[in-house]
Amino acid sequence: MRFTVERSDTCHHAVLCIDTDLPARMTRLLFDYVEAEGRDWQHLLGFGIRPLTRDPHLDWIRQLGPLAETHGEFTDSAVENCGFPALLKIRHPARTGDQDVTWDEVARENGVTISPSSMWWDLAVTNDAPPPQDRFDARDDRFGTPLEGAEGLAGIGALFEVLAGHTSTPEEAFGAAFETSGLAWNSYGPGPDHSVASYTGNPDARVHPQLTAVPASQICSPEVDLGRTMKVLQTTVIDAPAMSGLASGRFRGVDALWPDGREWLVVTDVDWEYSLLGCDRGTAEAVLAAEGVEAVELG
Repeated sequence: MRFTVERSDTCHHAVLCIDTDLPARMTRLLFDYVEAEGRDWQHLLGFGIRPLTRDPHLDWIRQLGPLAETHGEFTDSAVENCGFPALLKIRHPARTGDQDVTWDEVARENGVTISPSSMWWDLAVTNDAPPPQDRFDARDDRFGTPLEGAEGLAGIGALFEVLAGHTSTPEEAFGAAFETSGLAWNSYGPGPDHSVASYTGNPDARVHPQLTAVPASQICSPEVDLGRTMKVLQTTVIDAPAMSGLASGRFRGVDALWPDGREWLVVTDVDWEYSLLGCDRGTAEAVLAAEGVEAVELG
């Protein structure tokens, strides 16, 4: 089998030629698969995802796993073992209408003393009952609840602007995403006219509902365990929030992000109303001073 790429009559496309002795239906499948892969990547590029071209530092990330296991237990030992000089909690804002509301504002309105280790259920008033509330269902009567996990993190655009300025590689970053099956199935597939090439042993059949060849971009991403097993995708620091708009399923964006320079690591979880940021002192001071980011230092 021999592949050649020739120029097309436009400056934006190329012609792929396959010279093979395979049966015609197999050759058609190869063309369908390559076409599906091209459509797939065209779609993914629009949402901040890039082809993986760098070592994503999985061994380094695995060593930092304890950072993702400190949910609600911000002890001195947890902070000391986070792997960075500083550990910050980034509180996801609540929303009333079109306005973001900080945790500090909610605490003042509810007459609650807030500390860096306070959780949302320590602040919320539900059905006029004072806090603390049920940690698994803490909605405030007036302020609702912050967006959780990747979706909440993606909404803090100012944070990514600061982080992009505190790495030597703002254009090379890696995002870990939970439930990436949503990339293909909930957004634009499956089906022969979307991003999945269907195949069958019957040369006269166009679609077989039981057999689909998922593009390689969906199945070849490495995995890392940061509290949950997640797929690792390449992106840029500024583009990472755009990934939250990729799919309507359980994939909601980046649950962890780190630059190729490894200066910092930000982690959240589908059940967290906040994110954790491990970083150096300079980055910590910049994030703490940034407008539009409600950050507190732990420890």
